[in-house]
Amino acid sequence: MDADGGETIDESEELTHVVDYDKVRASYDIVAERYANELADEMVTRPFERGMLLSFSELVRSLGPGIVGDVGCGPGHIAKHLASLGVRTIGIDISAAMIEQAKLKFPEGDFHVASMFHLPIKTGSWIGAVARYAMLNCDADERARAFQELYRVVRPGGYLTYSFYESAPGQPVGSVYHLQSWFGYHVDLKTYFLSIEDAASEIDVAGFDVIAALVREPMSPSQLPARRCTLVGKRR
Repeated sequence: MDADGGETIDESEELTHVVDYDKVRASYDIVAERYANELADEMVTRPFERGMLLSFSELVRSLGPGIVGDVGCGPGHIAKHLASLGVRTIGIDISAAMIEQAKLKFPEGDFHVASMFHLPIKTGSWIGAVARYAMLNCDADERARAFQELYRVVRPGGYLTYSFYESAPGQPVGSVYHLQSWFGYHVDLKTYFLSIEDAASEIDVAGFDVIAALVREPMSPSQLPARRCTLVGKRR
């Protein structure tokens, strides 16, 4: 539903516009249950993440009633947390298994299988968008396409929060890591490490002015030892 109560999801388009991104989709399908049970909830217990999501929720709520899109929503942990902060959210993910987990974990939520490259959403329908590590597996051209879609569906003055990896031991800025095993399953995922400057430039080119940035180091030995960054942008 949009800010005026009108539908933003076009069910007839929902599956037909999923990009042929088979390796990524298959990799997340196979780890979805383990990811949902072992990683997702921990992500919203970390103080810096909670602080950024609280700030983001206050920004979008200041715009009045409306919907935030959680792109690459996984098992719905961010959508569930935003709901507790008074934000109405639609979750989008290319992995049907992740969406199944989201519906199990947060049955009150609104989740759909779709691609962030072709969102089944009316132009200007969202007051904000969340893309937390949703583009880790995307190269520069793919990120540009995804940001163009987010620019289309977020209304002028709306907000975007975007998280990514900056670097890790043996993985400098600009490098790519090929993940082939996760939770003991064979996967095929490339992870891209970006500088803050490049990430900020990408969302600026797409039409979002960067208004805040957070950089943090890993907070526990169980976390991937990567430097993480979150940007908040305002749609021009």
